[in-house]
Amino acid sequence: MRPYAISFLLLLLVFARPCLADSTPWQAVWDSETATEKITMSGRANVMTVNDGRSLSATAAVTAARGKIRFDYQTFRRRWSLIDDGTHLIQLHPDRKTALLLERPTLAVDRTLAERNYLAREAGEETAAGRRARIIEIAPRDGGPPVYRLWLDRETRFALKRERYNVEGRLTSGTEYAEVKFGPAVAPEVFAVPQGWVTRQPVDREAKLSLSQLGARLGFAIRSPNYVPPGYVLLGGYEQEWGRRRLRMAELRYTDGLRVLSIFQRERMGGEGMGRHGGRGRGHGRGRGGEDHDRGRGGGFSFGPPGREEMTLIDRGTEKALRYFGRETVVVVVGDLTAEEIVRIAKSID
Repeated sequence: MRPYAISFLLLLLVFARPCLADSTPWQAVWDSETATEKITMSGRANVMTVNDGRSLSATAAVTAARGKIRFDYQTFRRRWSLIDDGTHLIQLHPDRKTALLLERPTLAVDRTLAERNYLAREAGEETAAGRRARIIEIAPRDGGPPVYRLWLDRETRFALKRERYNVEGRLTSGTEYAEVKFGPAVAPEVFAVPQGWVTRQPVDREAKLSLSQLGARLGFAIRSPNYVPPGYVLLGGYEQEWGRRRLRMAELRYTDGLRVLSIFQRERMGGEGMGRHGGRGRGHGRGRGGEDHDRGRGGGFSFGPPGREEMTLIDRGTEKALRYFGRETVVVVVGDLTAEEIVRIAKSID
């Protein structure tokens, strides 16, 4: 081999490693989603989430291997476990010896749409869990606070710290590792449901329907909103039931790639919402007989029984929910948007 060819190969070996480490921010984000497929890891993390405006926290022992990860949570009052097996989430309740299978969330609903509407950008470098971490922010391209901040391990691209913010820039959830150790072997049974436990299977996957199909099922015309925020596209229509009275509603579900917007409709019953304008819901959480709702993300909310208010807005921190009485339709809008945009969406349907 000629000397200049050898020199070129040496240069390639020297510079290839940093180039691989400094992939584009978006590629590093997507790599972090599959980082557990290439590593084994044990560690300890602090986890927080906001629910109905209250901050809840727990510590967790974490184990990962072969694309699976397990969190063993502990608070002052209780303990439970959560297993992500790459297909769905398994919630283990040791006190009841039950396992509940849940829908598996991902960082992005639609990666292509996320890259179109959001910018992933470098935000420096810090030490996290004693390791060098590359900080990446994901923020709307048209301006505004970031939706995510990620601290990605320089060697493995595993997320050593993750924070999510709402549209106002308030922190709504976060996971931060206090310590991690890569490399120890992990037994396969760590990610299995213990023998003898009762397992509740997930519900059947929702059927995506057209507006005409939804209308035929529910017996009234489903209206599309005349306004949705820029960047949001329709995922599909779905038939839903709400509350103890099992009110049948149509859901039109939209996304901008990262956030989800749901618009629910049902026929208005006589006497509903005839009265004051701009009333606000008093309570959070589930109410008796109210139009409560749970999208599988850790809780529900309730507007209470249908009253005489024209409009009721609830801010849970992670998202807002608005119930609006139109001339013929009751509309409920749920999403991580400003109150002004949610009101505009609801009124655009009527």
